[in-house]
Amino acid sequence: MSVTPLLKPITQFSKELQKLAEAAVRAQRQAYCPYSNFAVGAALQHSSSEITVGCNYENCTLQSCCAERCAIVKANVEGKRTATAVAVYGAPAGWQGVGDGTVVCPPCGLCRQLLVEVADLSDNYNTFQVLLVSRDFQNGKLFLLRDLMIEKFGPADVGVDLAVLRQGK
Repeated sequence: MSVTPLLKPITQFSKELQKLAEAAVRAQRQAYCPYSNFAVGAALQHSSSEITVGCNYENCTLQSCCAERCAIVKANVEGKRTATAVAVYGAPAGWQGVGDGTVVCPPCGLCRQLLVEVADLSDNYNTFQVLLVSRDFQNGKLFLLRDLMIEKFGPADVGVDLAVLRQGK
């Protein structure tokens, strides 16, 4: 059984993860969330060290696109189906980073499932990292995706050949 990671100062993570956290915080500021007033930013790290960001977007029918999904779809449009990590930052819209440095925003269930697909396509499910950035921007919790999605369900479980998907067919 896995143990929930403790909060650590962002400065104690690798430089790559620090950049990823910063990108998620910047993306969060672009969120369109007039109904929930809760803004989320996500940043995907690709093996090339490129970063793809996304933010949540809501509409008046109370449908939304989560930040993680936005980043995944944007990366796919750019021809990047694989990633090694994601950083997520969520807070009330207009948040200035003052206050509780222990609160983080984990991905919802659907986003976790989409991250499983990205990790499976990347052939790194067991090492895919999920960094949750605290509301005060100073701390983070680093998980492995496998610890957030125990007994995952992925493309191979429905008979899909991952090698074919990795080729983009």
